[in-house]
Amino acid sequence: MPFICYSRTCTQSSCNQRQYHFISESKSWSEAQTYCKQNYIDLATIDNMTEMNKLIKTVRGIYFGSAWIGLYDDLNNWRWSLGNTELGGGFNSWYVRQPTNWNGQSLCVSMTFDRGWWIELDCYIHLSFVCYDGRQNASESYVYVDEYKTWTEALSYCREHHTNLVSIRNEIESLRIHSLIPINSYVWIGLYRTRSWSDQSNSTFSNWRTGEPNNAGGNEHCTAVSFGDAEDWTDENCNYQLPFICYSVSSLASSRQYHFISANKSWSEAQTYCRQNYIDLATIDNMTEMNSVMNKVNGSNNGSAWIGQYDDVNSWRWSLDDDDFYQEEEREFRNWFHEPNNYLGNELCVVLDYNGNWADISCDSSQSFLCYDEQMY
Repeated sequence: MPFICYSRTCTQSSCNQRQYHFISESKSWSEAQTYCKQNYIDLATIDNMTEMNKLIKTVRGIYFGSAWIGLYDDLNNWRWSLGNTELGGGFNSWYVRQPTNWNGQSLCVSMTFDRGWWIELDCYIHLSFVCYDGRQNASESYVYVDEYKTWTEALSYCREHHTNLVSIRNEIESLRIHSLIPINSYVWIGLYRTRSWSDQSNSTFSNWRTGEPNNAGGNEHCTAVSFGDAEDWTDENCNYQLPFICYSVSSLASSRQYHFISANKSWSEAQTYCRQNYIDLATIDNMTEMNSVMNKVNGSNNGSAWIGQYDDVNSWRWSLDDDDFYQEEEREFRNWFHEPNNYLGNELCVVLDYNGNWADISCDSSQSFLCYDEQMY
């Protein structure tokens, strides 16, 4: 038979938006999850800083303690950095009694010289590592790198110079990689663990307080937002009785609004201001929005103003990192004029001049700036 598929399109003008609901009644994490599933959809899932700010605004001024969200420590959620494929029930070579999530920080995996066992370690330990190189002109598929780096640094190195940290799918691959490890050494491989959301979302967004998660006492496997000054995340004992935040979904339309701020700030200071008072620094992803911005600042700005574009070293990207916000190719919209040139290697942030042209300058420069907000209806 012929058949019919469907896809879901979400644009900046119409989208299914998460709505957050603060429940002041104190419950354990599992009790809170049950309540949310019965009355809404689930405990709050947060995909990006835009949603984080929306959640904060829901609670701000009402409550100043900690409240459960849907993130929890799933001890079985191991993934490979190459393609984020789940470990599932496939090949593994864990050392006896591993993994244990020791101290709540053992989220990355090394291979030992002794029989190629897998050992979970703190990701900030410095080890040598093995890269996988899948390029057609690569002389070797597996490359041992005799440099000591954290797991994240090793991942960045492998992605820059080869393809990725190694994934190990069977005994043959394990033996080949094991043969590269020097005696008495451990090496990073591409296996790592992330926390999971109770609604099974694949969101990788996080907003942890410095030093968290720390699994204090070995029993902190659930996540709470602290609505104090920092409004960041901590890991807590799942049996604690706390208020919580549920979410539901409603179909809403929105219109973008831009706000010109004449105060001079660095790019990061401007980003912080916009996220606290609106949604983020301005994103401009098509010529229609470019004209809207210029109409907003017409006569107000005779110099340059920060927008949300910055260089994360690997590519130009937007401060507002929300896949649902952008239509096809909108992330790639640029309005450079003889730029960028990264003069002296220190121009990683973008300003808009009074003619609407973009230029890269030092992020520490003091500039006025443009914030983005949206009106829902």
